[in-house]
Amino acid sequence: MSPSEQQVLVDHVVVETTQAFDHVIEAFEEQIGRKGYEAYQNVVTSSRTPEEFTQGIEQLLGSSGFMEFFAIDHGAWFSHLLHPLKAKLYVIGNPLIAQHILKYSAEAGLYVPIRVQVYENTRGNTCLSYDRPSSLLHVGAVTEEEFVQTAADLDQKVAHLVQKAAS
Repeated sequence: MSPSEQQVLVDHVVVETTQAFDHVIEAFEEQIGRKGYEAYQNVVTSSRTPEEFTQGIEQLLGSSGFMEFFAIDHGAWFSHLLHPLKAKLYVIGNPLIAQHILKYSAEAGLYVPIRVQVYENTRGNTCLSYDRPSSLLHVGAVTEEEFVQTAADLDQKVAHLVQKAAS
């Protein structure tokens, strides 16, 4: 069996700010629910109905409507072993949004939750970068209105989160 391949044009967004890295990290983290992956797993395993799941997830979300699934502090290990680096990757999402995407395409799970990288560039400015969700989600060629609208709404939500953290 041979794999199929498809080239994908992705909209990559970088928001650069003169705000200090630590300030941007703090502003970003203040907007996302940071109760940990275990809390999410607990909601998944303990929910007996869709309503219980919704209520549980809503308690995990931050003001942005996103929760952190995972974070990798690239700077911590890199700075320790090589040279100073300020960079942190966040895997964030909202299962209540994802359900409107995944019901049309299981493959879309490759792109949700989404990733946001916060890093200091060579000029000393802080950048927040991400791939626009709708540009990734078009890979499956799903055209149902709910899918397309949810992807567009997701674009706006992540853009708002990033802009607010950068300001």
